[in-house]
Amino acid sequence: MKRSTLMNQLEAKFDLKTDTTEAFGIGKGGIWIRDDIANEKTEFYNYSEGTMVENNILNQFLFKNGWFAEPYDSETIMLYQIH
Repeated sequence: MKRSTLMNQLEAKFDLKTDTTEAFGIGKGGIWIRDDIANEKTEFYNYSEGTMVENNILNQFLFKNGWFAEPYDSETIMLYQIH
């Protein structure tokens, strides 16, 4: 899935505001979750620790669409395409 499409899907499906990793100032091609990722629609995703749990609803959605989550720090999550 293209980055712009995934960004729109994340807002529609999970109520997550996103921006690019370029806007955050770290490289190209990724997505910055610029919102509280721990909400009811993400089943209260556990920030950086949640990136390692394959069976949560958000990670399943990302993997299905060719993306994965990676912590930048304990509460900042970036998404990158699987190559």
